[in-house]
Amino acid sequence: MQSSKIVEKILKEAEEQAKKIIAEAEEEAKAILSDAEKEKKFIVDAAHKEAEEVYRKEKEKRIGLEIIELRKKVLAAKREIVDKVLSKVIDTLRTEDPDKYNHHMANFIKALKLKGEYEVIPGVSEKRVDQDFVKKLGAETGLELSLSDEKLQGYSGFALKKEKVEINLAPEVIIPEIKDELEDSIKALLFEE
Repeated sequence: MQSSKIVEKILKEAEEQAKKIIAEAEEEAKAILSDAEKEKKFIVDAAHKEAEEVYRKEKEKRIGLEIIELRKKVLAAKREIVDKVLSKVIDTLRTEDPDKYNHHMANFIKALKLKGEYEVIPGVSEKRVDQDFVKKLGAETGLELSLSDEKLQGYSGFALKKEKVEINLAPEVIIPEIKDELEDSIKALLFEE
């Protein structure tokens, strides 16, 4: 009988050992699963953070591009307004009364710092530039001016000629020439920046 008790004891010890191994294996499996769950959570969180960062950067980039496009549109609109203002200035200079026109042109000529004698060549369709206009312009600018029998073809306004040098002062010529200088002043008057 003793052999059956020994076998029983061995089986009991084997069963207890097996239970212990199984319990340890289950604990180890739980720990592995817990670690795996933590690792999974870390990976998922990192992926979410990375996705959020990519999304944020893409959104910022898209917003930045939209802002650039908007600024381009605003700049184009401002340029268009400035061009319209300059066009209106040209039209005004073409049609304003002789005294105002004389005064504006005298100020422009003074800015050129011209000296000496010049012939005034009126535009072919210019009715304001006559002997009286030339006399007043000369008085206001300090230049010795005389009215030419020649006509400035294709322009309103007039030109000043001294020997072989001709300075075309037609509004459609001078305004585009000084556009860059005028643009900043016009923008400052029209737009708060």
